[in-house]
Amino acid sequence: MLELLHIENIAVVARAEIAFGRGLNVLTGETGAGKSIIIDAIGAIMGERTSRDIIRTGEKQAFVSAVFSGCGSEIDAVLEALGLPATDGGTLTVARRVYADGRNLCHVNAMPAPLAALRELGQLLCKSLGQHDSRLLMDTSEHLKLLDRFADTETLIANYAAELKTLKEIRRQQRALLTDTDSIERKREILAHTVNELEAANITPGEDETLLSRRNAAQNAGKTAAAISGAMRSLAGFDGSVAESAESAARALMPLCGQGNAKIDEIYAALNDAAAILRDNSDALELELDACSFSEQELDEIESRLAFLNEMKRKYGGSLDAVCTTLVTSRLELERLSETEERAAHLAAAYAAQYAKTMRLATELSEKRKAAAEVFSARICEELAYLMMAGSRFSVHFTAKERDGRVILGADGIDNVEFYISANRGEQERPLAKTASGGELSRIMLALHTVQTADNAPTYVFDEIDAGISGVAASRVAKRLAGLARSHQILCVTHLSQLAVFANAHYLIRKSAQGERTVTEVTPLDLQGRIGEIARINGGETITEATKAAAADQLAQAEAEKNA
Repeated sequence: MLELLHIENIAVVARAEIAFGRGLNVLTGETGAGKSIIIDAIGAIMGERTSRDIIRTGEKQAFVSAVFSGCGSEIDAVLEALGLPATDGGTLTVARRVYADGRNLCHVNAMPAPLAALRELGQLLCKSLGQHDSRLLMDTSEHLKLLDRFADTETLIANYAAELKTLKEIRRQQRALLTDTDSIERKREILAHTVNELEAANITPGEDETLLSRRNAAQNAGKTAAAISGAMRSLAGFDGSVAESAESAARALMPLCGQGNAKIDEIYAALNDAAAILRDNSDALELELDACSFSEQELDEIESRLAFLNEMKRKYGGSLDAVCTTLVTSRLELERLSETEERAAHLAAAYAAQYAKTMRLATELSEKRKAAAEVFSARICEELAYLMMAGSRFSVHFTAKERDGRVILGADGIDNVEFYISANRGEQERPLAKTASGGELSRIMLALHTVQTADNAPTYVFDEIDAGISGVAASRVAKRLAGLARSHQILCVTHLSQLAVFANAHYLIRKSAQGERTVTEVTPLDLQGRIGEIARINGGETITEATKAAAADQLAQAEAEKNA
């Protein structure tokens, strides 16, 4: 709960420190005394947007700090996530300084923090329900949130949101695939042409080098043949081959071999070896002469193939290795693209299954809301009757989210929700946002928060929720606030004595002149002070012993009702 509020230089408040208590804390005072300034200060500490215009005239900065006690593990978890110090035994200190140049300096547990941190913590610490907040009922988008809080649909909505996210991802993949279909088809045609062309070409790595070598040989075939022929004629001699002459010489020396003349033996062996070498080379030259025989047709074929290979190299990478690689990669890419239709079919099936799953959750969520709406409406009607709006009828109207006549899955389900009300017996129910008056809105807002069970903010701030009501209705509102104060700390600005008498702690906001400046003071009232203030509210300028006695009696009756 909000235990201590410290204010410096905010509007007409030079300095004030308020120690709030448990239960119902009431702030009263003359119109314009500065009661709303206290509410604005609380809003500032909760991270609400604050103008530098709040700074007291002549000052350079405004300052507000607050101490909250009884903070639980949820607050510590948020502090940890924000990188801020944990609470000290459940106590949290928050401060905000607003400078004339528009800068804000915030601290949480004495550590500098961004304004967003105050806003995030503020949502867990305090809930403001002023006249402006009652006007939020005019925004129909808030109606579904209020119903969901009553229906306790948080887990179901989270599950639905997760399935909807999966559904949207599948749809994104489908759209991406659909967008690429035309380009994929064109790419498939190009790849198919490439593969067909290269397969028909039947190219092997190094083929061009081999052909170049053959072309060179063909172009030089005449010179090669003449040289080989000359060599062969020389080996043949004039009257037989040179090899035969060497063999004949060796045969002539054969009888002298082995007779002890080593030189003869050496010459004999050399002649035999020479004869063998000459015969082998003669045979080789004959084979080479046959090999260098090219026809004009064969040379044309080589030239044509080389020209074709050069064209392929120009189109597919500059070398035959690159051409062969292109064939391999094109085959693989063509195979991958051929899976597009299969992928489209798979995504279509996945989308249908996921849509059915998501729609089942959306329908379950809608049914839970509709069941809760019956109970919610009945409870609200009971509260409104108690708050002197007897005969009022309240209901929750559902329409499906649609586009072009088709139900669509929205971020929060398939339901549009709007509150309807008939404030007077016999009148037709109409949209709440179009028919409720200011006083009715205040009581409807109170009824909503009396009925709600899921809001765990420890502190409620009501800024003139009694606007537009009086008499018995005011007494009923007061009793409901006193009821809420049993489970929450309530801070309430009021002009009505019926509400003020139910306070557990009562603060008087009073404006006075100090020199040439106007200042606002906040004074906690004891019993006699409360009697005087209640008498002032009831009697105005004329306060008599009778009005004081009536005020004392009013306070006593309220105390008795609180303790009943």
